[in-house]
Amino acid sequence: MSRLIHVLSACFVAVAMVACAAAPAAQAPPAAPATEVPTAAPAGIQITDALGRQVSLPATAQRIVSLAPSATEILFAVGAGPQVVGDTSYCNYPPEADALPEIGGFSAKTISIESIVALSPDLVIGGSTAQASVADALEAVGIPTLIFDPTTFEDVYSNIQQVGYVTGHAQDAAAVVSSMQDRIAAVQAKVAGIPTDQRPSVFYEVFDEPLMSAGPGTFIGQMIGMAGATSIFADATEAYPQVSAEAVVDRDPAVIVGPSSHGDKLTPDQVSARPGWANISAVRAGRIYLIDGDMASRPGPRLADVLDALVAALYPEQFK
Repeated sequence: MSRLIHVLSACFVAVAMVACAAAPAAQAPPAAPATEVPTAAPAGIQITDALGRQVSLPATAQRIVSLAPSATEILFAVGAGPQVVGDTSYCNYPPEADALPEIGGFSAKTISIESIVALSPDLVIGGSTAQASVADALEAVGIPTLIFDPTTFEDVYSNIQQVGYVTGHAQDAAAVVSSMQDRIAAVQAKVAGIPTDQRPSVFYEVFDEPLMSAGPGTFIGQMIGMAGATSIFADATEAYPQVSAEAVVDRDPAVIVGPSSHGDKLTPDQVSARPGWANISAVRAGRIYLIDGDMASRPGPRLADVLDALVAALYPEQFK
């Protein structure tokens, strides 16, 4: 029986317009999950990052270097794009970000401190606690560095609001979060009417060597639940557990999903060639789907697009 692999595309989130200048009222930054954000930035800013450090700024940041694609997307989405003076070689969205000076890759060992210093930033924003050594080096030369490390949707919402706070775009950030929440609520309302027996079990393949999936406490795990489906590794206690091929076979997912960057490995032929996988329900039914790898791996504003793509894959008849 021939099998088709479905490559999903999703619409990009429109970025917010540049917000107005900040007023001097002092307010505290939002905490996760944040529901209210400052509408104006204070004369002096203090915010606690994912490393537990208190990061201080004399005023809203005007020259920002991003160390992560997710941070770059957030900056542009809240209207702070014109304030970004540099980013990484992986920062390719929106297109304007791809044209900025590059300071290296994502891992700490590939980031050039000298290149960052040469851009004279008043704030650097990172996307992982694995970049702690970069933060230390930059703080040592007087450059404030804010490190994010989001895992859940609540973390993403908080990071978006915090970026709005430190850049003077709090109202735009609140609007981005509200739009995401509204879109997600609309999807959940639609899938709520789908009978339980039509809701598939899902194996989400984060990585193939070693084989890894996503736990329920991650934004990927949350999205599977938001889509009304059940992850076959919903019982995982780690964020991104390493799993065995035998466990996938035993749990027999109805659908297999993975990032498009795995397109050469998540083909019907490749998957069915894995020992024992030819009889998995998803493989026999040809229900192997790829979602845009950049969007699916970046905890930022486009997660709502990823959810749309996931739902369209899981329920093709209901979401044509």
